[in-house]
Amino acid sequence: MTDCTGMLHRIYLTAIVISYALFPPRPDNFRHIRKGAAEHIAVRGDNIRFYLTDLNRAINREGELRLLFPGCFALAAPLLLFRLKRNGFSNCRALLTAGGVFLSASR
Repeated sequence: MTDCTGMLHRIYLTAIVISYALFPPRPDNFRHIRKGAAEHIAVRGDNIRFYLTDLNRAINREGELRLLFPGCFALAAPLLLFRLKRNGFSNCRALLTAGGVFLSASR
């Protein structure tokens, strides 16, 4: 039963990532999320909209974007790359890891 629930959750997360990659949400009043000193930002389900509304929120001091979408299927990768290129990012990469889809790019 838990395997089915986990799979449904992954499908749900992937569907949200795909829909926001294709149709970026409008910026609303988002709560402020502080970025730590981590090498990448792990985007939880409740933060997907926050980061995909404005990808510049995920850029670090070196001008690099590094996002991990835990549990997301590889199906979302081409659409995330499309969104990055459309927003002027270069060196765009999407890697499928054991944890999900890892997205990296630079300005």
